[in-house]
Amino acid sequence: MSNATIQIAQNLTVDHAAAAKAIRLPRGNSSTMDSPYLSLVSLVKSWPQQKVRRQVLMVSDGIDRLRGDTTGSTPFSASTPGMLGPSAATSMPTMAPMPTMTTMPTIPTDADTASRVSQRYGVIVHSIYATGIGRLGRNAWEAQLGQSGVAKVTDETGGEYFALGTQNAVSFKPYLERLQKVFNNQYFLVLQVKPRKKEGFQRIRISTEIANADIASADNVWVSAAGG
Repeated sequence: MSNATIQIAQNLTVDHAAAAKAIRLPRGNSSTMDSPYLSLVSLVKSWPQQKVRRQVLMVSDGIDRLRGDTTGSTPFSASTPGMLGPSAATSMPTMAPMPTMTTMPTIPTDADTASRVSQRYGVIVHSIYATGIGRLGRNAWEAQLGQSGVAKVTDETGGEYFALGTQNAVSFKPYLERLQKVFNNQYFLVLQVKPRKKEGFQRIRISTEIANADIASADNVWVSAAGG
């Protein structure tokens, strides 16, 4: 993932040795357009349309460096001069009170776009948290917001999200073993959905009569327009 797009190190292959050989460490530097969500969108939209399972494992801190800080400043009034004290109010009668600033945290805005595009093209997204570089990568607040953004994408597309707080895991092996179990217990479902006048998402909910079953699936399916 780089510059809000992707760099393919190895084309899709069933040769596990070739895929493993192509894996490399991250470059460890950032650009002015780093967004894991827009990189995901770029991958999903360019993925060949084939009748196979299409799933992504994304290793990221989820911080959207393209959009900048995810905290917005919200001013509110400092109210009356009395808050400055009687002497200050007397000596500075014409000074307007300075507004006090607060911040309201929000998850990255492109997380919703990445989720919708992935659901539109039937791609399941899984993710492992890994700390990023730079000041934002060291900021626990930003890290938590980034985790929330990635968790939103994985949950809404039917994927799994793995994280050990905001710390790096000692090994990815337990996560990958869990993910392999997920792959081994996936089912392809055919739905009969009534088309509407306009194409778009339709909400679905999947249930089973099997007791204690834990089901993960996309929140929506894309349905073509009636007659389309």
